Amino acid sequence: MSVPTHNLYDFIHRATKKQFLLRYFYPYGSRYLKDCITIICTNWTQGPNSIDIKNRFDRVFEDKSGITDSSLVTLQPVLFCHDQEPLFFDYYTDDVPHMQEFCEYVRENQFLSKELKNLNLRWVHPISVQKTWILLHSELNSHELNKYESTGSFIGAYWWSHAMLSLDWYRFAQHDPALDTTDEYKKLFLIYCRDTTGSRTYRKTFISSIEKNNVINDCQIGSFLEYEITSESSAVYDAVDYNRTAISVVLETVFDARIHLTEKTLRPLACGHPFILAAGPGSLALLRKYGFQTFSPYIDETYDTVQDNDLRLQLIVEEMQRIQLLSESQRTELVKQCNQIAEINKAHFFSKDFFNQIVNELQHNVTAAFDQHQGQLDLSLWWEERKKRKKNPLIPNTKKTKLLSYLLTLFRNTRQAKST
Repeated sequence: MSVPTHNLYDFIHRATKKQFLLRYFYPYGSRYLKDCITIICTNWTQGPNSIDIKNRFDRVFEDKSGITDSSLVTLQPVLFCHDQEPLFFDYYTDDVPHMQEFCEYVRENQFLSKELKNLNLRWVHPISVQKTWILLHSELNSHELNKYESTGSFIGAYWWSHAMLSLDWYRFAQHDPALDTTDEYKKLFLIYCRDTTGSRTYRKTFISSIEKNNVINDCQIGSFLEYEITSESSAVYDAVDYNRTAISVVLETVFDARIHLTEKTLRPLACGHPFILAAGPGSLALLRKYGFQTFSPYIDETYDTVQDNDLRLQLIVEEMQRIQLLSESQRTELVKQCNQIAEINKAHFFSKDFFNQIVNELQHNVTAAFDQHQGQLDLSLWWEERKKRKKNPLIPNTKKTKLLSYLLTLFRNTRQAKST
């Protein structure tokens, strides 16, 4: 079994009117390009979500005979969905071991020249005639996105895809009678902390700090009491964990200048649980833009405005310690007020308004990126590789298709137009 995500990308394909050749990673959490799956639509001109791709290319090619729907796939704009995990530009550089292996495999199977390099994510379709690909991502204030856009080969489109995933994964929480919202609890804080590597290394400092400040005795660290914890646990909630604790302390995947909110933040929202959020600065402010309420003044959320990572983490621990040291009556009142806010958030999470907001965000941002894209074609790489392929005696002698002839004509006309 793997966490189900294919329905999400079917939805994206249709929500964006099947305009794009859509690529995404499967299974959930994979970053390897060998696990990149493609959704294409070869039936361009039928159905409610059809697009006028025939007419678009009729304006390019004078003689339309022989151009089939399936052959136009190579000209379809690309939407690369890197929305599950944080962007990591250097992970796809040619000298990384897993990329060396993948690049060599692609070169050998597509008869590509050794000189072809530095394509990053575009190695999944190295001879693409699209000048830019739209990169669907889920992070803001991103230096990694800047790296991609600076290459001139990608245009970013932000979408909070984890919200749509979580609406599916945690849908039973809306009606689950096991989620008891009383103010009784056994531990004050609930902390899920499975991985402390990569972008999550800050969690080691956090755990050490709550131990040093004697907060740890009021924490339930660990989760899913009856389950083996795997990557598939992302799609699961455990009502027992929430019933026996008062406040979640969410340790997000990314704790730097970026905002990258995942199912870790959305799980307590879906389950009606108050939370403190260890994430990038401005994360709580972003949640409020989506219509959620946060827990100030009952919880001091000043930490969300602090840019310095170490200081932001320190303020979170200090606020946990402050809550821990409240009198019993004060703590009871705090938890009561926060639970009321959490129930409001839960209702909003499962509301039609929130669903529509997420869908509109996807459609608006992808459309805006495509407007920059303008369907531009860049045939230079295809042309250079074609010349090298023709000189390679090992390549089978295949018949030219009419589409390739049209591409060649277009390239020559473009070069002539530039020269004049």
